[in-house]
Amino acid sequence: MALRTGRQVTVPPASARIILLLCGLLCACALVVWLVTPTPQSTTPVSAVPAIPQPRLPQIPLPAGTDPESVALRGAILNGERIYQRLCYHCHGRQGKGDNNAYMESIGHKPADHTDLATMQRLSDTEFFLALRDGVKDQRGWLTMPPWASVLTPTEMWDVITYVRHLPLAASPPNPTPHILR
Repeated sequence: MALRTGRQVTVPPASARIILLLCGLLCACALVVWLVTPTPQSTTPVSAVPAIPQPRLPQIPLPAGTDPESVALRGAILNGERIYQRLCYHCHGRQGKGDNNAYMESIGHKPADHTDLATMQRLSDTEFFLALRDGVKDQRGWLTMPPWASVLTPTEMWDVITYVRHLPLAASPPNPTPHILR
């Protein structure tokens, strides 16, 4: 292998040629080993995989009609549920009861019980929207619910409101069945 620089021809030293040859052989051997090695098979049978517990979600009755209003309401409830179970359940719980939140109890505030019809009827849709958008502060001025305006669009906030308005109608969820991922 000769390198031409101007009019002179320089030849790399023998040690450099040997190193290049060895690197090429090493790469070729690695490629052959990779090609002939079989893919490892899982040694754990599918039946031995532990079931992943599924959260118990409220079973809200969905409108079954095909008219545009029913379809839009069904979409709003399902989207609101998706958002609620991603962002709101940490404080309000999967069921929306506002229980099992030690931190909120430690600061003297219990999250709203969204399954209580009387409580939900006291709050207008506008008040609910403003609480979602701007957050909720207690008497001391402490934020007890964060503002979601930077995370959710107004449409998503209305979908959450629609979902929460339907939570009192939810039947008690059945016991979850184990779900095995395959």
